[in-house]
Amino acid sequence: MRVTHQMLHANALRALAANLGGLDRAAERVATARRLNRPSDDPADVRRAIKLADAQAEIEQYLRNVDAGERLLGLADTALGRTSEIVGRARELAVAGANGTLSAADRAAMAAEVRQLAEQVVGLAATRAGDAYIFSGLRTDVPPYASPTGPYQGDTGAILAWIGPATSLPVNVVGSAAFGPVLAALDTLATELEAGGPVSAGALTSLDAALGAVVDARAVVGARQNRLELGRTALEDARLATERLRSMVEDADLAEAVTELSRREATYQAALGVTARVLSTSLVDYLR
Repeated sequence: MRVTHQMLHANALRALAANLGGLDRAAERVATARRLNRPSDDPADVRRAIKLADAQAEIEQYLRNVDAGERLLGLADTALGRTSEIVGRARELAVAGANGTLSAADRAAMAAEVRQLAEQVVGLAATRAGDAYIFSGLRTDVPPYASPTGPYQGDTGAILAWIGPATSLPVNVVGSAAFGPVLAALDTLATELEAGGPVSAGALTSLDAALGAVVDARAVVGARQNRLELGRTALEDARLATERLRSMVEDADLAEAVTELSRREATYQAALGVTARVLSTSLVDYLR
């Protein structure tokens, strides 16, 4: 095949452009400290990097779910703790009210305080996370109780926090189980005090049972908080492992990248010199 002057020029320019492209990619790897900057750099590893990025995003979502679950359980524990204190105060009043020597005025004052304690329990049962009532089951748009003697307005649905591909955990407490016995016991106590007679042993027993229900609910909350903490630890370990794998796939070895850049620069300079000589040759040179 006859090599023409035009072909020589075209080949020289093509080679120069290829060397310039290689130099540009090497410089980009050094500047970004990344081996993969576009799909064409290594299609197979780009696919691996995308899968690892998706895995990271999934882990981050699970960690956000853990955060949300911990907030709900923290609010629930605070409300239940305050409720147990209220039951304790009501029991003190019940013990005092069992004394048959109290006056009617004393019993009326005690009854008024018990009614006020019941209102406080209704308020605690209406604890919200944002706009959602946390003790109403899945009916988060309505408070559990409208009044101390009213019915439970929520349901028994479980709010689930997904902390893994196939792992979920309830992060709510059903209000009827935790607060229902308390409100019933407080109503019984207040009714007996308002009647003017001594508080019965049954009223004290109801208060003890109500306190037990609150304690049981707090135990459930504590156990779920522990499970969430364990889940967080596992997710953070998985996140770290995924980040390391992704770094191995995507990131450049800087020492190797700098060496490659230096080699590309030398190659490009040499190609530039050769191209300059080829392009500077004129037809007159060929005729000499």
